[in-house]
Amino acid sequence: MGAGCIRLGGAQFAGLHGQKARNIQTATSLIRQAAAQGAQIVMTPEVALTGFTGGSAERAVAEPIPGPATEVFSALARELDIYILLGLSELRDGELYNAMAALDRTGALMGVMRKVHINKYETPGGWRNGSEFPVWRFDTDTGAMLAGVMICYDREVPESARLLMLQGADVIFNPLACTCPTEDIHRCLLRTRAFENEVYIFMVNHAAPRQNGHSMAFHFEGDIAAELGEAEGLLLYEVDLDALERHRATGIYGKHHRRPELYGPLADPSGQIHPPEANLPPAP
Repeated sequence: MGAGCIRLGGAQFAGLHGQKARNIQTATSLIRQAAAQGAQIVMTPEVALTGFTGGSAERAVAEPIPGPATEVFSALARELDIYILLGLSELRDGELYNAMAALDRTGALMGVMRKVHINKYETPGGWRNGSEFPVWRFDTDTGAMLAGVMICYDREVPESARLLMLQGADVIFNPLACTCPTEDIHRCLLRTRAFENEVYIFMVNHAAPRQNGHSMAFHFEGDIAAELGEAEGLLLYEVDLDALERHRATGIYGKHHRRPELYGPLADPSGQIHPPEANLPPAP
């Protein structure tokens, strides 16, 4: 259950291929600007530090978490007294993951979210599927909340947002690397995810020329509350957690009126479809 108000910042920039140092510098500059404008939690796009190439090129610049890049941004979070959600390619136990590292106000690593749904166009890049949707607590001087992450294509699967909502998420962060923010069906998709789960959604995409920007904040009633254009810049939006709690108290969506005892087939792996080349997590 959230309370108070928290100002979110989205660092929309073009994560360029083969320019990791430049991308780190750009992210650092935008995060500093966001903090100077009152942002208390700042997020980058997905795999923002390397440009999301996949394959051997991505593996060559991927790194462990904690690692050199998270050390840089841990120090920045500590200096600015903010939370940072950082998108990068992670090398873990010899496998490649599309990861978001969550850093708290002291610079400590809260946890890592690894993209759960790797679609058939991404599997040739060698990405390994993550296997959980963690939710973390964010405490600021003006408010507190629970929040989690669904990375890019995760949002296309309704269960992603649903699992985060059921764990108490007030805000769902959605880092992105695609051109879909200007397509009406995809805008409607995130409006629906926010509305049907009674949550705020905060989406941050790569800027042009890498992708087409249009990072957006979605209100819990399904409206697009803030939006950028294609260029590099900051998306700033304040979430009102008290208003969200008042809405939930009288609502009929989210956790209201669910019949989980009937939903067994949703979790039954028989009949589920994965592409032949799917790089799924090892079986337990």
